[in-house]
Amino acid sequence: MYIYIEIEDLVANALIELVDKKGKREVLFRELDEYGARVIDVLSSDGETKAVLVVSRESQMAMLEDYTDMFEPYELNGAPGIKLRDGIEPFQLWVRFCASLSTKVISAFQAEITKKALGV
Repeated sequence: MYIYIEIEDLVANALIELVDKKGKREVLFRELDEYGARVIDVLSSDGETKAVLVVSRESQMAMLEDYTDMFEPYELNGAPGIKLRDGIEPFQLWVRFCASLSTKVISAFQAEITKKALGV
């Protein structure tokens, strides 16, 4: 079985965790890279699933254009990232991006080892 994780799914799940656990509304792309790598490891650990992270500079830019109502660019000391727009709450991310994900994918996003990549 193949599972493709899109950047918007990765960002939404990371920000849900960060807001809920740390009150943090932004994440750097380098942190997302580590988080995504761990999610892929968890999904692929059964030996039957092939998981692929669909993340590129182009997909980052497209996501920011497609979801301007929810996200905006963010930068910290020259490192690029993304942050939630004011007024956007984790439940809105859940409804828009997570409700259609399989339980296997949601479990991978919520695994303790993946959350450690975000420092939560």
